Order: sequence, then structure tokens, then C-alpha cells
Amino acid sequence: MPYIGNSPKNNVRSRYYYTATSGQTVFSGADDNGHTLAYQDGGYVDVYLNGILLEDTTDYTALTKTSVTLTSGATTDDIIEIVAYGIFSVADTVSAKDGGGFGGNITAPKYLTTTTKIETAIFRINDQTLSTNTTIASDENASCAGPLTIDTNTTLTIDGNLTVV
Repeated sequence: MPYIGNSPKNNVRSRYYYTATSGQTVFSGADDNGHTLAYQDGGYVDVYLNGILLEDTTDYTALTKTSVTLTSGATTDDIIEIVAYGIFSVADTVSAKDGGGFGGNITAPKYLTTTTKIETAIFRINDQTLSTNTTIASDENASCAGPLTIDTNTTLTIDGNLTVV
């Protein structure tokens, strides 16, 4: 099954745990579990000190993509948790909520090929002339509003059912 979004192999988020030494401000490299700190953008990093969420730029900075620097030094045995969120972008999409348009034809094998409007208000609109080879499979039903003309050199194969109204 295709996966839309950030691939599971790319991690949606990563957690890093460090046990601080007295006055430590910089956290980088391998954490307590041997995972090496890395993030794509400091804007997608959360930092916790003993479970309390710190405020970006006030309590810490995350600018290098490999380290986090606290504004004030930690105390011995403080636990610093850094959560880095993966980022990605999806290009060439049409919003389901807001709609949009395609620059070319839309082709959905077996079900839809069109360059015209499919539905307007309460009306279903279809062309009067079939110009694409089409097969209605034995397990399918199809219907259209007539009259129906089939272009020369175009084949309509009906193994299932076709109703022309």
C-alpha cells in the first residue's frame, strides 16, 4: 500500500536523553542511549528539563542541527530530553478542502479520463462522443445519457452492462 506523508523509515520524531553534569549548557553527540543528536530545523525541536518544556530562544537555542544550548547551566543529574520532529514537504497536490486545478488531463485507469467538467450542481454531464477505447468489464455496470456516438477507430467493448438513457 502506498504511504502518503513522511515515510516510516524517515522517522516522524526522534527522542534524545542526556544526563547533565554540573553547569552543562551544550548537549550534542551520542545521548544516554547511544543515539546521536541530529535535527533538520531548530524550529521543530522541543527541549525538556526534568520533564518541563523549555521555551525556544528564552531557555535554549537549537541552531546547528547537531546540538542544543541551554541559556542557563543544568544541575548535576538533570535529565535533558530533546524531541526532534522530522519535516517534509509534499509538492504538486490539490487540496481536498479548498479544491484546485490540474494543468493537464486527469487519468484514472479503468474509471475516469476527462477534460470536461464531471458534475455541476445537480446535473451529471458527459460527452456525447466516445473518443477513447473503453472496456466495460464483466463485473461492471455503466450508464450514460444518450445519444452516444463512437468515433471512428475507437472501440467500445461491453462485457458487462451498459445502459444508455
